Amino acid sequence: MLGKGSPSYIEHPMVRSSAVEFRLYQKRIAEKAREQNTLVILPTALGKTVISALVAADILYNYRDKRVLVMAPTRPLAMQHLESFVKVLKLRDEDVSLLTGKMPADYRALIWSGKIRVIFATPQVVRNDLLRCRLSLKNFGLLIFDECHRAVKNYAYTEVARRYISESPYPLILGTTASPGSDPKRIKAVCDSLFIERVEYRTEENADVRPYLHPIEVEWRRVPLPQEYTTLARPIKLMLNSKLEWLRSHGIIRRRIEYITRRDLLEAGEELRYRLEETPDEERGVIYTAIVNQSLALTLFHALELLESQGVNTLKAFLGRVESQRSEKRSYARLLNDPAYLQLKKNLDAFDVDHPKLSLLKQYIGDQLAKNPDSRVLVFTQYRDTASHLVQQLSKIAGTRVERFVGQASRLNDKGLTQDEQAKRLKRFRGGFTNVLVATSIAEEGLDIPSVDFVIFYEPVPSEIRYIQRRGRTGRWAPGKVVILAADSKFDLAYLYASRRKVQRMRNIAQSVNQKLKPILRMRARPEPDRMSPEELKLREEEIALEEPTPVTPETEEERVREFNRGVERAKRSLYSKLLEVGPHGAKVEQLVSDLEVEGYQLPTVNAALEDLVREGQALRRGGKAALVTGTQAGGKSYEVMVERILPGEAVVWVNGKWRARLAAEDYDGPAQVMRKNSRFRAVGELYRRDGVLCLRIRQVTQTLHD
Repeated sequence: MLGKGSPSYIEHPMVRSSAVEFRLYQKRIAEKAREQNTLVILPTALGKTVISALVAADILYNYRDKRVLVMAPTRPLAMQHLESFVKVLKLRDEDVSLLTGKMPADYRALIWSGKIRVIFATPQVVRNDLLRCRLSLKNFGLLIFDECHRAVKNYAYTEVARRYISESPYPLILGTTASPGSDPKRIKAVCDSLFIERVEYRTEENADVRPYLHPIEVEWRRVPLPQEYTTLARPIKLMLNSKLEWLRSHGIIRRRIEYITRRDLLEAGEELRYRLEETPDEERGVIYTAIVNQSLALTLFHALELLESQGVNTLKAFLGRVESQRSEKRSYARLLNDPAYLQLKKNLDAFDVDHPKLSLLKQYIGDQLAKNPDSRVLVFTQYRDTASHLVQQLSKIAGTRVERFVGQASRLNDKGLTQDEQAKRLKRFRGGFTNVLVATSIAEEGLDIPSVDFVIFYEPVPSEIRYIQRRGRTGRWAPGKVVILAADSKFDLAYLYASRRKVQRMRNIAQSVNQKLKPILRMRARPEPDRMSPEELKLREEEIALEEPTPVTPETEEERVREFNRGVERAKRSLYSKLLEVGPHGAKVEQLVSDLEVEGYQLPTVNAALEDLVREGQALRRGGKAALVTGTQAGGKSYEVMVERILPGEAVVWVNGKWRARLAAEDYDGPAQVMRKNSRFRAVGELYRRDGVLCLRIRQVTQTLHD
């Protein structure tokens, strides 16, 4: 149930007062999404997260026993969604949790089996925990898949959706994206993977959306290449054409060489590898030669594109990696011995000319910061090497505070950024400590950077998804500007026109895809609402009012894990005592779990404690029973021990009721709670004499004894 709303804000029992501006299109989409599995396609900054929160509010309010799972591709994005939901909905700290791969599996199992209402997670973690039976989706009333255009082939979203449909009696799925793609097969594949029944699509042209969009000025700037680049390109083209001509003359590719594309080469590579598998060993020589030529042609294609679209610096970095791998790839060794390659290297040393895009980029950023020193400028580039070079050059502009923003993976001589470091750099950018961020594709998707007023593409991108994601980084809270730099080369210009064409095509396809979708079969009818009572809502509001806001940071996430680990340590001590009481024959794990649950421990905590004891060699788990390691398993003999007196640094004990012995502190390896006057227990150890005095060394306590 979504409230009628006021002229300015959404009203709902689970939505914070004055938290969500009333927008008719958001309300309408949310109402549709609570009825059917829905794919929501909205331009960036039109509130996909708000719509998700409104649908979640309906589930939480109407079904008090149902939970909501919100998934996003990365940990920073999942954390961002958590923060947004807490701002919008009446959620307490105890209602939400964040699960990522950095958290121990036992901790995640505790959260999955608990009563937390809204869980935010990465899809890889959800899939892994499903496959390892740590999680059941039966009681989740809603699953939200953010950036759902990824839900194709083997991406984790597809397995999670399939399991949800099979486990939940009445599944409800909400997928959100700004850009599903321009290929009708891909959009249909996303819908099929997520069992979508309806698509809700809006563009800047829709009447109910237009009032909430800030204008974005888009400028396409073509840049002529200097004459030196023609000289640099000549040996690359010479080598490339020789490889392409060989492939054409042997019937591998049938186009004229001037029309051969990278896609043609990739398809040829797939065909060659298929032929290789089908050809007898003695006839494979020509195919191997063809594969070498196809691979080198791709390498040279890439080198030419780097030169024309990125510049000398990025090309040099790429060739440096090629040269470093010459011993691993024989094809590279062949390339490096080509006279044309040697000429290329000589020319690169002679013509160290920066790409003309760089001077234009400097001009745009300098003018922007001079006009508005509080501006935030986001520069996108395809390649890390280019990003590093741009940061170095842009830092020379007065008033520029610039940082690089790349992914986690580390490559040769290029260390990636951890997710924590990414979060810190975004925070510095939002706060103005950094005013220019040079980013690769990692910043294209989902991240909330509301203050960007100028976005620059250092090169066009052929993907309509990436074009829309990049463009959507600006114009969120105020008018924005986008500049796309395109060199006068076949690579940049082809990408420029392809992205324009695909964006329009995507709009046409998305509008018609509804006609091909069908309702899914659910195991049961929609359950009857079991709404939260007015008293519960009032109590919740009072608790929220009293709570100190706890910002979600990596530190708070780590503290929750540490608290869980402390709970496991306490459970270990309690479990060890239980196993001591039952002795060498052990007890059923089910009974031990039941006993510890009475003491307030949850099942995942007990399981984690038992696994630790087994891993440490202190306990065994077999056939549904658990017992401490005893006898020869621990080494030594078994004795019955009674503590007569406790003295400083030692105890006086009776062994087997026959021998009086001293037990020094350094000779005792067992739980402290056992060492008290008149306690009796069995232990594994050995008797020995020191200065004529009988002493006992205890390796392990195996059972506590009672009269």
